[in-house]
Amino acid sequence: MGQKKFTSFVTPKFQETKANSSNDNFTFDLAGLENKTSLITSTKVKSQFIPAILYWQWNNTIKCEVNPVIVGQSFQENFLLYADSLKIQEKLQGRKLEMKLENIPNSFVYTHKGNSVILIIVYTVSDLEAIFPQKQDLIVSYKLTQNGSTIKAGKLTASNKDQPIKNVWKSTKKFTWLYIDQFKQNSKSMTKELVEKLMTEI
Repeated sequence: MGQKKFTSFVTPKFQETKANSSNDNFTFDLAGLENKTSLITSTKVKSQFIPAILYWQWNNTIKCEVNPVIVGQSFQENFLLYADSLKIQEKLQGRKLEMKLENIPNSFVYTHKGNSVILIIVYTVSDLEAIFPQKQDLIVSYKLTQNGSTIKAGKLTASNKDQPIKNVWKSTKKFTWLYIDQFKQNSKSMTKELVEKLMTEI
């Protein structure tokens, strides 16, 4: 699996058209997130292949990063969705809420490694293809204002509970898409957790 091939699997899952997310009571600041030139950046971390006579070993590891601003825009969309369902605007009572994203989970690591031992009559194979999330939490600072004056400010953190996933479906493309669906669902869960925490602070 090469970087370009893996990138071609990931890219379509982040090219969905985003709805215009705006609200008079909320302001979102994404300036703290690095806006990369590419939607997806894949970097080779390790590439190893040892073809010996009786022993083969391979290890291919690729780090994949989604443009943080794209993930931040999804956060904004999900935030407004949960803010509406939890009726956070009613609690604001006309006050304004400014949200600044300081960190957002946006990367994961694909790895394919294993070995094969060839004996005289039989051979054994050990093989693992998996995607692992990176240790990144969702961190957002907020400022509650009224008539231009700050009433309260704070910082909220939602822990990243995303889990590794192994390929048991044989197709690397479908397996990657399954992980990305899980990645997006985890992002929604973290956003909901953050909105719930915000409700208790304002």
